[in-house]
Amino acid sequence: MRPGTRLAALLVVLCAVSLATPPAFAHAALVSSTPGSGARLAALPDSAVLTFSADISAPAYVVVTGPDGSRTDVGEPSVAGREVRATLGSGGPGTYALAFRVVSVDGHPVTGQLSFVVGDGPLTPRAPAPSASGPERAAGTTAGGDAGATAGARSAEPSGAARVGAEWWQVGVGVGLLAAAALLLGLSRRAPR
Repeated sequence: MRPGTRLAALLVVLCAVSLATPPAFAHAALVSSTPGSGARLAALPDSAVLTFSADISAPAYVVVTGPDGSRTDVGEPSVAGREVRATLGSGGPGTYALAFRVVSVDGHPVTGQLSFVVGDGPLTPRAPAPSASGPERAAGTTAGGDAGATAGARSAEPSGAARVGAEWWQVGVGVGLLAAAALLLGLSRRAPR
C-alpha cells in the first residue's frame, strides 16, 4: 500500500469513528436544592441553595414567590462554583415557588422550578408569578406544575436545537474528512510510479 493510500484509509477510518460516536453532552444539571422540591418547613429559611453537577457562570437568576404571589428573594443570587445561593426575606405559611435560570460554564442554559411549603398547609405546586421584565422573564418560567423533581434530568439533556446543531456539526466533519480522503486517494493514484 502506498503512503497516500494509507493516509486516505486512515482518514476514512477517522471519519467513520467520528460519525459513529455520539456527541458528549456534559452540561450542568440540578443535583440538589435546599429547600428540596416538595419539602415541608417550619419556617422560611434565610436562603435557598441550588447545587449543580458542574460549575455555573455568573449571573444566575432565582425567583422565589410566596403564597400571595409576592417575591421573597432579596438581592442578586451569589454564584460559587457549582452552588447558587439566593437570600430570602420573610414570609408566612403556604406554598412557595422557586424558579431558576443559570448558565453552566460551557454556555448551556439550565432552567427549572420547584415548590415547597412552609407550615402545615397543603403543597400546591405552581410557577412563580410572571412579570413584564426583570429576572422573572430571564428565568424562563412557565405556568404549570412542579418541575423540581425533573429539572436536573431535563437540563442534563440538550435541547432539540442543541442536539440537531451537534448532529449537523458531526455530519459536516464527516463530509469534510471523506472529501479529504477522496482527494488524497485521487492524488496518490496520479502520482508518478
